This record gives sequence, structure tokens and C-alpha cells, in this order.
Amino acid sequence: MRKLLICLSCILFAFAPLFAEVANASDQTKDDDRLRNCGMVLKEILDVPDNIPQDLLDKADCVVVFPSVLKAAFIVGGSYGRGAMSCRKGEDFRGPWGLPR
Repeated sequence: MRKLLICLSCILFAFAPLFAEVANASDQTKDDDRLRNCGMVLKEILDVPDNIPQDLLDKADCVVVFPSVLKAAFIVGGSYGRGAMSCRKGEDFRGPWGLPR
């Protein structure tokens, strides 16, 4: 019985890195989908006829987009969402826009 447990443990440790790679690939596709959704939401916001004033965007240091937010409340409230943030580069955030994070 003890040899069987040792053998099964060795097999589990041998295949553990494979499970981590599958989980990492899944996280990468979720991140890609979230960034794609953030880009679509930001494009839709900027394409609205009553759009955000350009001088407001020119003054912004960062832009944060949450494509979906879940809210719940019963006596105590809370919200949850995941999104992306893009900030300006350079001194005093006056350079070009950086990659979303």
C-alpha cells in the first residue's frame, strides 16, 4: 500500500507542470478577451455623437475601462469587475499612451 502511494505521488508530481501550463494558457485567453472587450467598449464610447470632450482626454493621465461590473446590495453593497488601464508615458504623464495593463 505504501509503495502504491509513493508511486502515485511521483506520477502526480511528474504531471503537475502540465496542469500549470493548461491553466496559464486559459488565463492568457481570458486576458486577451478582456482586453478585446475593453477596446470595443472604449471605441463605442468615443464614437458616440455626444462624445467625451477632446480636451478632457488630452488632460487625462490614465484611462480605465471596465467592460462589465457586477453589483449587489442587501444591507451591505459591493461591486466586482475586471478591466484594463492605459496610462501616458513620459515625464508628468505627457507622452504617448502606453499599452493597457
